[in-house]
Amino acid sequence: MAHRNATISSIRLGAGLLAATLIAAPAFAQTMAPGTTPGTSSGTMMPAGPASSATIARAGRAMHDVMAINQRYAAKLTASTNPATKQQIVARAKQKAVSAITSHGLSVGQYNQVLASAQSNPALRRQLLSDAGLSGAAPTAHD
Repeated sequence: MAHRNATISSIRLGAGLLAATLIAAPAFAQTMAPGTTPGTSSGTMMPAGPASSATIARAGRAMHDVMAINQRYAAKLTASTNPATKQQIVARAKQKAVSAITSHGLSVGQYNQVLASAQSNPALRRQLLSDAGLSGAAPTAHD
């Protein structure tokens, strides 16, 4: 029972981190040059078609890294009381997250597209969690 509760807590934490990642990406995009988005040169959005299994796998590995970054920087953020320092911590965490995503061969837009699709597609969500190293941790309808 304790393992199940820990697993559920882990998923809830992961879901919160996913939401934070989705929220942070538009803020990052706002810092880009006008008319461009991460991973594109023309400023057009990526097509919303289904992601390939390779893209889902890369997004899962990137999610694993982003979750680790969020966890590491959340501790620093909690420990800080200075608002300016907190802003620097958030900026550095975003920078690290973007680097983690792009190191897996994805643009931030592609990563966000897979995460957004996973919110409404249980099979994709299970695959994404599995690729992130969180297999067997998907919540059930009873949670």
